[in-house]
Amino acid sequence: MHAIQDNAERSVRNLLRRVNERFQGKNLSAVDFMDDGSPIRLKIDIDPEKGEGVFDFTGTGPQVYGNINAPEAVTFSAIIYVLRCLIEDDIPLNQGCLKPITIKIPKGSFLSPSDGAAVVGGNVLTSQRVTDVLLKAFEACAASQGDCNNLTFGIGGKPEGQDKQVEGWGYYETIAGGAGAGPGWVGASGVHTHMTNTRITDGESIRLSMLRD
Repeated sequence: MHAIQDNAERSVRNLLRRVNERFQGKNLSAVDFMDDGSPIRLKIDIDPEKGEGVFDFTGTGPQVYGNINAPEAVTFSAIIYVLRCLIEDDIPLNQGCLKPITIKIPKGSFLSPSDGAAVVGGNVLTSQRVTDVLLKAFEACAASQGDCNNLTFGIGGKPEGQDKQVEGWGYYETIAGGAGAGPGWVGASGVHTHMTNTRITDGESIRLSMLRD
């Protein structure tokens, strides 16, 4: 396990050095906006000698009343995902990817909200926007659809006026959208991007649920 993490760390350090050389030492930055206008601002400072990077989200908008607030873990996950996308080698997902990375997220922003903030949209919407901002900073590719486009429906629960719980079923799916273009490839429509790629429920499972009802 230590060897796997050490390999991931080396891969990220080498990536950051290559990025710094490509951009001739200049700092990387990007900004994108949520539908309500809340900004996600990112500045990346790279130390080529150490192969380390500081991902600073200072300037990101404050916590909002709605549910697009995202726990810090969402941003951490997006950073690991983007780093692994940019590394040419196929490395396992592990914490070693973040050893050379310092992440700064302002407290009270919608990327680091209070315990009482609504966060249900942070996992399926804000996560995509954070990923887009990261890829934009690295000039890796254009933005995706920027959302997971969730669809859910079902039956069951406790009908109004009744005490008895009714057994039912629920269905959840993410709908494919657009993928951004990049160096050497064009964008695509009707495809899953980033964290929208979900495993489809077997048709037999849905059929059995319906037969039971």
